[in-house]
Amino acid sequence: MKLIDFDARFNDALTLWIERNARRFKRPEEMEDAAPEFYLQWLATPADWLGGRTPGDYFDSMGDSGELTALLRAYVAGGVSVPDPLLNRLEELGEEAPLLALMRDEGAPCEARMHAVELLRQLDSRAPMVDYIRWQVERNADDDLLDNALESLRRMGEAVRRPARVAFAAADEAGREALMDVLADFPPDEEILAFALSQFKNRPEKRALYAGYLGKLGDDRALEPLMDAAESGDVSYVDFIEIRNAIERLGGEAPLRDFDDDPTYRAVKRLQKR
Repeated sequence: MKLIDFDARFNDALTLWIERNARRFKRPEEMEDAAPEFYLQWLATPADWLGGRTPGDYFDSMGDSGELTALLRAYVAGGVSVPDPLLNRLEELGEEAPLLALMRDEGAPCEARMHAVELLRQLDSRAPMVDYIRWQVERNADDDLLDNALESLRRMGEAVRRPARVAFAAADEAGREALMDVLADFPPDEEILAFALSQFKNRPEKRALYAGYLGKLGDDRALEPLMDAAESGDVSYVDFIEIRNAIERLGGEAPLRDFDDDPTYRAVKRLQKR
C-alpha cells in the first residue's frame, strides 16, 4: 500500500488557510486557538488525493489489525509520519495480538515499537506487563522505549506490584532504579526503603530523584536524612526544592535557605520578574 503523507498534506492545507485568514485574527494566539477546529474540518473534508475519501475515515474500511500494524511499521521504516487516523483505527479495532508482536519485535524501528506500547496502553492492556518489567531489568532497549514501558506499568496499578517487586530483588542498580519508579507508588518494604535511602545518601547527583521517591514511599524514617541534606552546604537549589517537597510530604518542615548565589535560583527569579 502506498504511504500517503497525511501530515504533509495537512501542512499544505494549513499554510493556505493561514494565508487566506490572516486578516481575520488580531493576534497570532487567536489563530493558534482556531487551528484545532480547522484540523477537525480538514479531517472531515473529502480529498482528491484520497479518491474522494476524507482523511478522517480513510482507514475505516480496513478491518485487519495485522495489516494496519504492518502499515504502521512501514510508515516508520519509510520515514513518513504515521497518520493519526491510522492510529485511531487501530485503537478502535482494539486487537492486542498484532500490537504485542510489533512491541516485542527487536528488529522493528524503535518508533514503531513506541507506537505499539502507546496503543496497548490506550487499550488498558496488561498483556505486556512481564515484557515491560523484563526490559527494565535487562536494560538492553532504547531509553525512550524503556521510559514508555514504565509509564504503562504505572498505569497498571496494583497488579504490577508483586511481579515488579520480584524483579527488583534480582535487578542490578540501574534496573532497581527503573523499577523504583513503579514501586514507589506502593507502601515500601525494608529492602526498597533501604535502597532508596542508600541511593539518596551515596549518589548526590541523583539526590533530587531519590528525594522524590522517598516522599512517595511515605516512611517518616526518611525525614532525618532528608533534613540533613536540606541543611547541608553543598545542596543545590534544584535539589533543595525536591528535598523540601519530600520533607513536607512526610509531615516535616524544611529549613529556610538562601540560594542567592545559585545560578539556577537567580535565573528563576529573573523569569518571575518578567
